[in-house]
Amino acid sequence: MRIHRSNLVGAATLALLALPLGASEGAMEYRQHTMAAVGGHTTALFDILTGKVEHTGHLAAHADALKAMSGLAGTLFPDGSEGGDALPAIWEDSADFAERLSAFEAAAGNLSDVVAAGGEVMPAAMQLGQACKGCHDNYRAE
Repeated sequence: MRIHRSNLVGAATLALLALPLGASEGAMEYRQHTMAAVGGHTTALFDILTGKVEHTGHLAAHADALKAMSGLAGTLFPDGSEGGDALPAIWEDSADFAERLSAFEAAAGNLSDVVAAGGEVMPAAMQLGQACKGCHDNYRAE
């Protein structure tokens, strides 16, 4: 089988044109996976705090994971990654969105610190929940 050079150039061009679409779709999917992990750790933490499960020894693992994940959150919404359940308002009002991400990061850091110090965890967890709600109310399609 003989392949013409023009066919190779055409295929290469199509592949290069598909990269930005694939990259943005990949960024959106990565964001969804990462935020699902945040949701999982948050749900598990509240399951422990409300007595649904007795894994109190796992509190620090979930709190530390949330602190780490909150530090990643600001990198999950680059231009071109629109879609999924992220509303366009994220990119239209990026200053407000950045403030809300900062509140999430602060709340997650505080939660981790409170758990590590053996303090009262429920108020810190509720603060985290409010920070999450602050983003979801305005920037996430439910």
